[in-house]
Amino acid sequence: MEDFLKDFKDNIGLEKNSSYNTLTAYLADVRAFMKYLREETSVDSIGDVTEFEIKGYLSKIYGNLKKTSIARKIESIKSYFNFLEKKHIIKQNPAFLLDLPKTEKKLPFFLTAKEADFLLNNYLDLKLKKDKLETIKGYPPNSHISDRFEAPEATKYFEALRNDLILEFLYGSGLRVSELVSVKTSDIEIEKESRYVKIFGKGSKHRIVPITDITAEKIEAWKRYLAAVGLTAKEGYIIINKKGEMLNRRTVHRIVKESMLITGQFKNISPHGLRHSFATNLLDNGADLRSIQDMLGHSNLSTTEKYTHLSIKKLIDVYNKAHPLSGK
Repeated sequence: MEDFLKDFKDNIGLEKNSSYNTLTAYLADVRAFMKYLREETSVDSIGDVTEFEIKGYLSKIYGNLKKTSIARKIESIKSYFNFLEKKHIIKQNPAFLLDLPKTEKKLPFFLTAKEADFLLNNYLDLKLKKDKLETIKGYPPNSHISDRFEAPEATKYFEALRNDLILEFLYGSGLRVSELVSVKTSDIEIEKESRYVKIFGKGSKHRIVPITDITAEKIEAWKRYLAAVGLTAKEGYIIINKKGEMLNRRTVHRIVKESMLITGQFKNISPHGLRHSFATNLLDNGADLRSIQDMLGHSNLSTTEKYTHLSIKKLIDVYNKAHPLSGK
């Protein structure tokens, strides 16, 4: 029954231009369903599957998963049978009438502009203090930064400087983790009037994202530091480990979590939370949704519109302070 999985993989990977994560999740979901059919039903052929078997599988896993996970599994199964029907492998689509469960839309954790400002302005010094290293005065910018890192202990500054750049990049440009770790030096333009990074993002879509002046300065300082300690980034990546290799996403998650503790901000912020913070604070300061959509790389404006909910409290606060009938 798994004879058509390779063709299905090619279909969602190429024709639908799905991301690697989506592709992996869909295949895992379909394989799990196939395993259920083999082990717990008498169905021998994919063409014999009915709505009854699908609902039997969903009822089995329903109590163990969140609604969002159930919804994704249903979507994976529906996509698989839609593919089989389109290729005339099956005559009837047993998943045609399946409905996705309604899921609660939780507002993401994010940092206010004040909290983000505190994080970016204090992380480096607090990290150096934690690691018992001297503060780097005037960093960045400093054209003579390489002079400071000629001593053998220079490599001790690696994590602090890299992590500081990671935080600046995530919040300053709203990148996904997968996008951040994939950025190469050749993707970055740091001309005074045109500072941006070229992103090869989700669904193989390209976009241009502006970077702040301070991010540009820290990128230049980071490059000078790497040159000073003799570390060459393999394949041109800008965010690397001590071996010069691309940093993995799990490490970025750990760095962001650690940064919250180091700076005394105990919100449950992830790298994606900094991306939410980027979008929310742009909206709060007057940016239009279409521009935010372009910067985030969202295919649909509806995905970006969730950030309007994050600004409701601010609107209510403004109303209460300004409207003569608010009673404040």
